[in-house]
Amino acid sequence: MDKRRQSIDGFTLRRRDDVLSGNGANRRVFIDTNNSSSKGRQPAPHHTLDRQPVSVAARPKPQPHQQIQPAGIDTEIEETLNNLGSTTEIPAVSTEPIRRRRPKKDRKAKKTKDKSKKHKRHYVKWTILAIVAVLIIMGGFLAFRFLSAGGKIFQGNILDAFTSKAKLAEDENGRTNILIFGTSGYTMSEDAWDGAFLTDSIMVLSVDQDKHDAYMMSLPRDLYVKRPCKALGTSAGKLNESYYCGYTDNKKSPEAGAKELQKKAGEILGLDIQYYIHADWTALIKTVDAVGGVDVTIDSKDPRGIYDVATKVRYPNGEVHLDGERALALARSRNSHGGYGLASGNFDREMYQQKILAALRTKALSVGTLANPVAVNSLIDALGDNLQTSFKSSEIQTLLDLASNLKTESIISLPMTGRTDGPDLMAIDTVNAMSVVVPTAGTYDYSEIHEYVSDNLTSDPVKREKAVIDVLNGSGVYGLAQEKATDLEDAGYKVAAITNAPESSDKAVTIYQLNEDKSATAKALADKYSVKVKEGQLSGYTAKKDVDFVIVFGASDTN
Repeated sequence: MDKRRQSIDGFTLRRRDDVLSGNGANRRVFIDTNNSSSKGRQPAPHHTLDRQPVSVAARPKPQPHQQIQPAGIDTEIEETLNNLGSTTEIPAVSTEPIRRRRPKKDRKAKKTKDKSKKHKRHYVKWTILAIVAVLIIMGGFLAFRFLSAGGKIFQGNILDAFTSKAKLAEDENGRTNILIFGTSGYTMSEDAWDGAFLTDSIMVLSVDQDKHDAYMMSLPRDLYVKRPCKALGTSAGKLNESYYCGYTDNKKSPEAGAKELQKKAGEILGLDIQYYIHADWTALIKTVDAVGGVDVTIDSKDPRGIYDVATKVRYPNGEVHLDGERALALARSRNSHGGYGLASGNFDREMYQQKILAALRTKALSVGTLANPVAVNSLIDALGDNLQTSFKSSEIQTLLDLASNLKTESIISLPMTGRTDGPDLMAIDTVNAMSVVVPTAGTYDYSEIHEYVSDNLTSDPVKREKAVIDVLNGSGVYGLAQEKATDLEDAGYKVAAITNAPESSDKAVTIYQLNEDKSATAKALADKYSVKVKEGQLSGYTAKKDVDFVIVFGASDTN
């Protein structure tokens, strides 16, 4: 049996005496180890450097156990040569460096590595596609939820929200006024308990779409108002019954109930209220929970904080974190017997209701909430079945812009009690043995409330500045100062002192500006009397601290 060539370290073995013979390295050597079987055998093709084969005489095969020890060949190599098969080809030794082929296991490892890289690229590709698909599905789901919920919340075709951006209706001052109220039932679809449709939270938000400012006013639920109600058989009662009366007297129409309350709130505040938002308790609980809770600051005059026996609310002064149920409890808290820190009763409750809504708005519009699909879906779910409005679908984009641009610090509260700029406008009283809230000007008399609201919401900069003016008579003509003061008041200015000037003046009108912040009023007075306003005090006259202008009417203005 012939044995194939063997090699050591990748080199085919040759006989040393042949390699070193005079024929040189570029010979082909054939060794016939079996004379009887070597006849006619052709040498196997093998390539040397010059590809020119040279034949040599075959060497006789050694006998078994015969030790052949040619010079220069060690015993181990000789044993290898003895085991060569017949007609073994020994190539010439090349002097060029040999390029070794990568081992088979290395080639296999490289293919595996390349295949692994390719697999990873495919894996990343399909992972990205899967994520995109999930986002598309989620976006479609949220869009469907929005369309479904939006159809319940807004008036008109919900698709108008994507194609139109209608401006909100405005009053004569360029403001949009929105009634926000909540019924005390847990859902709108059922009368959860007796009195579930009484409105315990009543607020009006007045916004300027261009200036992005807002005023918020709360109306006490116990405010005694005139309103005919067939369901109750009364012609007057508490404000929180108005929605129920309109709802019940009009075949249980939620829209009729909202419009009745909207009309009554506008009558009290002297405002044209264009829209309403109606939410129930569930809406507050779910929306607060959907955004991960809200932070509200407790700032009671009582050093212990607040405690309400009825709702079990007990918080120290400072910031507190509220989930949905706790937010509702705080919104319902008032000065129940045995508690502390809520001495103003309903008025304190209204203040905390405003704080909760402001905190909820800020949290709902935060990046973290809007980027969280679970939170967005929860918000849609909370609002869809628990919120109703009179806004049109075509106004949704305008509402979103307004909500995102309106800063919390730009929302100014106009309290009816505890004012820093004037006396209380409402007080607790008793009517027909019932504890109610009435205007301080008198039952059903809202004139002072109208003036207070108008002064703050007016587009007239002079009215907004509320400058105080002292009117002085420098003419020596009796009654001139009173006459001029009446004229100023009729024009909307606020007059404080009416007295004589420290000395006579021959100028018709001289105006002294004591408060540089009242620039709009200064310009208006200068235009009214066609004079230039002087900055600084009138010599010899000391005005009170809150006075902004001193006007002296002289002898030339007696005609």
